[in-house]
Amino acid sequence: MTKSLMFDEPRANEFTQGTVFSCSYAENYQNTSVFGLVITARCDAAQDKTQIYNYIPVVSLNDWVLADGANIAMDRIHADCLNTLKNLLKSESLSESLLHTKGVDEIYEAHFRHKENDGRSATRCQKMKSAMEAYKENKKHRASCDSIEARRDHLKANATKMESVVKELTDNRLAGFYLLQQMPTLSGASGNYVALLCEIHHIPTSLVREIVAGLSKDVWVSRNDKRMRCPRFYGDDDLAAPVAKLKSPWIEHLMQQFSMLFSRIGVTDNDFTSVKRSLSSIGLNEAATRRGRPPRPHELFCMTAPSR
Repeated sequence: MTKSLMFDEPRANEFTQGTVFSCSYAENYQNTSVFGLVITARCDAAQDKTQIYNYIPVVSLNDWVLADGANIAMDRIHADCLNTLKNLLKSESLSESLLHTKGVDEIYEAHFRHKENDGRSATRCQKMKSAMEAYKENKKHRASCDSIEARRDHLKANATKMESVVKELTDNRLAGFYLLQQMPTLSGASGNYVALLCEIHHIPTSLVREIVAGLSKDVWVSRNDKRMRCPRFYGDDDLAAPVAKLKSPWIEHLMQQFSMLFSRIGVTDNDFTSVKRSLSSIGLNEAATRRGRPPRPHELFCMTAPSR
């Protein structure tokens, strides 16, 4: 088996920040196996200071693409469709607010149907009809998660949008998600997975000790403890246990991404005019005000040539 770049094998009797364990739980992934990645501080874990361990779910890239990834892509498709519809309404001197008060079929019947046989308007009617069909089709798939095949076909038809989402995930530019490459599993196979940074769960320390030792499905099912969401055994899952440990610097990078989700601070934009004015004492504000426009980079710190 090829050694993973991002992961080490789990250490015996260790359950700490970066530990990945099997048979976890995720809200929107009820029909697939889920892993958990521990985010509890290392010092608390090492000194046994915590009564609970926090973790974030980890799902396979394939499952993610057809769930959260698909939703992101379809939200972007929806925005594009909506923008197209607004532009088409505007071209017919109709208000875009119609989209907030009427269904697209109602709009078409009231404002376009009677123009279909008008040579001058027939093309615009066809464009409107196509845009509305694309809008409705995407909305249908976004609202339902029942048909995986239908979702997959819809994403294939909009491959550029889906590819863009996966590219952002790969480049660590997709807020709320973190790509884990070649993550090992209990079966010995490895693959690409996605950590769901926005979804935080916890398990009690008493249960952690059992998972560290290896908690079998038979033992857990026999307890019939319906209070706990984790461990959750799905399909062939038969053992809740540590499977890997995310190495440095990836665990620190993941935690940085995680922290930024909850600590983003917005401030007002600096006023360029006042900053520009402050340069007047050294005579550099003239270039900045040239022709009544913001300065270009090469002009900001250049003196205006004297008139002859």
